[in-house]
Amino acid sequence: MSETAAAPVRGDRPGGRWSSPTLLDDVLRLAAVERAAAHVAAGWVVKVGELDPKLELGAAVEAHLARAVALRNHALALLERDDEGLTARAGWVEPLRRLDSDGDAATVTAALTGAVPAFLARGYAELGAGLDPLYDARLSSTVQEAVTALAGPAARATADPGGLAAALAAAGADDESPRVALDDVAWGPGDRVPFPARPAGRSRPPAGTRGHFAWNSRLLDGEVAGELNDNVMAELCAMELLSRCSYEHPDEAWSFHLSLARHISDEARHAAMFRRLLVDRGLDESTQVQHGANYEWAYEFPECEVGGKRELMWRILVMCTVLEALAIDKLPVEIATRDWLDQTDIARALDYIATDELFHTENGLRLTRQLSERYGFDPMLDRERAHGRFFGRQRDERLRYLAEDDERAAYEIAQGEGPDPDGMPFRSRTEVELRRRAGFTHDECLQVDRWGYNVPLEPSA
Repeated sequence: MSETAAAPVRGDRPGGRWSSPTLLDDVLRLAAVERAAAHVAAGWVVKVGELDPKLELGAAVEAHLARAVALRNHALALLERDDEGLTARAGWVEPLRRLDSDGDAATVTAALTGAVPAFLARGYAELGAGLDPLYDARLSSTVQEAVTALAGPAARATADPGGLAAALAAAGADDESPRVALDDVAWGPGDRVPFPARPAGRSRPPAGTRGHFAWNSRLLDGEVAGELNDNVMAELCAMELLSRCSYEHPDEAWSFHLSLARHISDEARHAAMFRRLLVDRGLDESTQVQHGANYEWAYEFPECEVGGKRELMWRILVMCTVLEALAIDKLPVEIATRDWLDQTDIARALDYIATDELFHTENGLRLTRQLSERYGFDPMLDRERAHGRFFGRQRDERLRYLAEDDERAAYEIAQGEGPDPDGMPFRSRTEVELRRRAGFTHDECLQVDRWGYNVPLEPSA
């Protein structure tokens, strides 16, 4: 019996195995740069003060990560599902690592909103030019979508601060730096940021003041402006905290980061919606106070190791399964109130936001359950403890504020205990059905009911 001849090596055929000889590395290189760009954006969202670029960076996290994940999947297909082949040169992303460590807010913003999109747009165009429209149909679709999405930001790249695009192009030719797992191209956090940046020149309220509260009729422009602005601040805090969750834990799976990124992008959009309502109503946001309270109270906890996984879990528990879950209960009342007052523009915006809150809560429940399973946490107990610490901080600051001025305290307490200025007949309840749709268990619904923020459930519920 004759021996079977060895099959020819497919990569040795003339022109290589694929439609272009460097196809696999071209895809891996773009995937690595997209992942690194998302990492830098996630780290810097909280450090950029002005709101337009801050929101643009927040939206960019998801855009970069979604393309990175799509390219990773294409590379995995070319590798016949062998994930050990998913590697990248460390040098490919070195310019972005230097930008993260050495840049300032202006430089990073200019790079991520101009030079990096311009570099990526050229990279996708070059990749697309070498593809076979039939053989590479799925990859071609991803590439064309990327070219279209990057066209606008790339067109703004009138300058290349620090020569970043040129450095990325030079790094792309690197064939000497060690290859690392593609999933490990993002580096560890270079800092911690307990306080978020806000626009220069805008006042901050004294610590311990309440978030905007309707002392007077909600029909007054001043009350509308205060409420819309307070919502902007809340959305910023959520966007910033979840961005740091991603940036400070690059070892988590890309699917974990993509789940956070979608949430981050939603928060950027919500903040933009409230800001547009301010503009549409002729209200000046620059006269409104700014703060970062929810971020500051949820960033770190004395019970948690700094930078550890319990800290990560508590952040997500507080933001997604406490605050945003409470929004599931409160938004129906707020929407009803705005419709009652014929403020249909605000009510419609809140309707859209309410649909996102269900995903945000579901996402937070899923991610924290995954963390609990991996690291041996108890999500119910940890939620109870995180809730107590977060609102305990709020209470302590409020009590200090009230103790500073007895007359002011008496006035604010009286106002808070007085009748609703518009006679609204609505009260919030624990929205068990909506919470169950988002993934809460029955016991978790009872947990929030015990906290006392809503009309108590009937025992049969």
